[in-house]
Amino acid sequence: MKVDRILEIIIYLINHDNVPASYLAERFHVSVRTIQRDMISISAIGIPVYSESGKYGGYSILPTYKMKNSDIRSDEQQMIIRALESLATSYTSDTLKALIEKYNAIIDKEGGQKVFWDFGVTRENNQVQGMNRLLEQAIEGRKLITFDYRNANGDQSTPLVEPLAIHYKWYAWYLFAYSAEKKQYRTYKVARMQSLRILDRVSAVEHGDVEQLMKASEQAYYQTCIPIEVQFAPRDAGLMAEYFPDCPVERLTENTSRIFIHVPAGERLWKALLLSFGNRVKVIGPKEYQQELIETAQNFLSNYDI
Repeated sequence: MKVDRILEIIIYLINHDNVPASYLAERFHVSVRTIQRDMISISAIGIPVYSESGKYGGYSILPTYKMKNSDIRSDEQQMIIRALESLATSYTSDTLKALIEKYNAIIDKEGGQKVFWDFGVTRENNQVQGMNRLLEQAIEGRKLITFDYRNANGDQSTPLVEPLAIHYKWYAWYLFAYSAEKKQYRTYKVARMQSLRILDRVSAVEHGDVEQLMKASEQAYYQTCIPIEVQFAPRDAGLMAEYFPDCPVERLTENTSRIFIHVPAGERLWKALLLSFGNRVKVIGPKEYQQELIETAQNFLSNYDI
């Protein structure tokens, strides 16, 4: 629509100086003549647009013209835009890019940046980003999907589900979906999904508050948690508290401290973290978890001639 395009052009010009008409035409998929007419419309509503001719000419909005947001303090505005920009390092989305453009247009950029985030290290590969875009389309259209899936144990399956939401946690993207066949909600790690197919079938199931459903599913997952007692030297108390921030560290003796970590039965990350300490930690119980860690270490060593 023309109104939407003009709004996007205004926002873009507020964030950029001296933009050629040819670039705007390509960006908004219209002709140069249409851009020229849009500039007349923008000027007519009181926004001071001026143009420079010549090889390096283009359109600009007078620097004195600024959109203000009086309800959000400057430091809060900076915090929001930096969070959005950092999110963009781990999630590819045209909607997110447009939101950043819009918010850049309304914040006061004076004062300099004081807080920095960089989630670039958590960006998943292009396959996951492409999968997310397809999942967004399926969720928007309430379309059923099917895909090839490999779980953490290497078991293969081909679920047929209704995608309800994608969410980011534990440094990875996950799909929250509903299986009509099994009458249950399931969570899938996007990186383990292959050959996604969006079907023509539209779901008629009313799910209500999806966010609450996700929370209930997560709570059910954490109800499977088992407390594992780990003992270690007091000098490692700081590192243990860093890795397991919600688990209090208890001093037993002058040479021994302990912590109870709560992990779901199927979680594997805890083993990697504890093994990284080498002989500086010892799992006390439960005995089956102690044995599981021993077997993991033995299987690892079996690859080497020791």
